[in-house]
Amino acid sequence: MCFRIVVAILFLSLAMGPSQAAEPTVWDLWPGTPPGDVGEIGPEHDTTTADGRMVAGRRVIRLTNVSKPLLSIYRPAREIDTGTAVIIAPGGGHRILAYDLEGTEVAAWLNSIGVTGILLKYRVPGRDPNMRWLAAAQDGQRAVSLVRGRAEEIGIDPDKIGIIGFSAGGTPVRYSALLRERLYEPVDEYDSVPFRPNFAAPIYSGGVPEGATVEEDCPPFFMVIAHDDQDRSIAVAELYVALKKAGVSAELHIYESGGHGYGLRPTELPVTLWPERMEEWMRRLHFLMPRSPAR
Repeated sequence: MCFRIVVAILFLSLAMGPSQAAEPTVWDLWPGTPPGDVGEIGPEHDTTTADGRMVAGRRVIRLTNVSKPLLSIYRPAREIDTGTAVIIAPGGGHRILAYDLEGTEVAAWLNSIGVTGILLKYRVPGRDPNMRWLAAAQDGQRAVSLVRGRAEEIGIDPDKIGIIGFSAGGTPVRYSALLRERLYEPVDEYDSVPFRPNFAAPIYSGGVPEGATVEEDCPPFFMVIAHDDQDRSIAVAELYVALKKAGVSAELHIYESGGHGYGLRPTELPVTLWPERMEEWMRRLHFLMPRSPAR
């Protein structure tokens, strides 16, 4: 089905209200207090205002003060389920999470192509003023380990787990896909499960993170950036070059225009067709192969 038709159907269902969508299964990310969390940051809330920036003519949910990280698991229809799962990390500058634009809407698209979408509500704002990215990186590593360790519970293949992140949501992607060392002390048996995903997709987010060494055993990467997205396009290109030099499978799409923060809401700009390119890429890498009827 054409991506634009899928998105139109998705937006219509959203307009009809949340009762039209299946409720996700929700897991706590950590068994207790997440690593490094101390004190109170106030209640979780949406910072969106009536005059806030809109994307493709629609408002965006901007969550902040997330202190209880969660995984919300959205399953595809049984008849198209591929057994593949993708963890989704919304962006927001490590201050907020663009929860619908780069979260629930991405899960709906993944469901439409037979993929389980697992929305990561990671901690924001960043706790450490000197390393605002750290909590997101820790939550990303933990998410991959937990999903892989509990794969049988949700009927997914533990060897077909990807992670996609937008803007600052690229932090969980890159620190799980490119690092070798866990950024926190293990808290339970799931932290003995590898945190490196089977494929990674930082979208308008890039650069080799500090402490990472890009080597040939890194997972395949799919990347999207706009040339006019400030200097981010340079960082993404540098990551691509590092992957290429290491012999890692990678696909990079650089569009002339598009700016930043478009999610997958369709506009007249070609950059918003990137989900079609990612679907093709996933199909070529055999992550969208049909699975047996039983699950």
